[in-house]
Amino acid sequence: MRLVLLLVLAAVPAAAQGPRVAMTFTPQSENPNFAAAAVDYGRIWAEEGERVIRAMEQVSKLQFPESAVAAQIYEGPSFSGGGSLPMRLRASYPTEIKKGMLVHELGHRMNAQLRRRPRDLDEHRLLFLYLYDLWVELYGKEFADREVAFERTLKGLYDYDAAWTWTLSMTAEQRASMFAGVVKSNGK
Repeated sequence: MRLVLLLVLAAVPAAAQGPRVAMTFTPQSENPNFAAAAVDYGRIWAEEGERVIRAMEQVSKLQFPESAVAAQIYEGPSFSGGGSLPMRLRASYPTEIKKGMLVHELGHRMNAQLRRRPRDLDEHRLLFLYLYDLWVELYGKEFADREVAFERTLKGLYDYDAAWTWTLSMTAEQRASMFAGVVKSNGK
């Protein structure tokens, strides 16, 4: 019964304010840590979801392509999902990292509509062209710097450190111009 209540609490806050993009956060299992994390993600979305989507669209100059996103809370690498695959978000992150990772994964979903991309611009480098500036817009420069420092420590699946070094070697204007070129080449 307690798990059912936590599942309801995880879904209700995200839908209570009627955001344009509805998100549901479901624990992968009956693990109480996953259920508590689902509630935390749901609270973040209920409080900040509208502002996140609005800022994403303002910074990227794209429309968010979905009206509903399902996220599974588990203990593993965060993953944007897409199509029939749910987003996956790590349960054990502290709240501030959860905010940053949620925006990161939503950015991947936003970018899925950009099919034409230069060969040397992989998925993360494309995202990073606006992600830092988006974090600054949403939560300030100190938050963005902490998120980049955290992502630089992620090892194994991708070389985040090299991608952030490449990205931050450019000015905000250079990053925005490069991203705008990709958007334009996609007829957006």
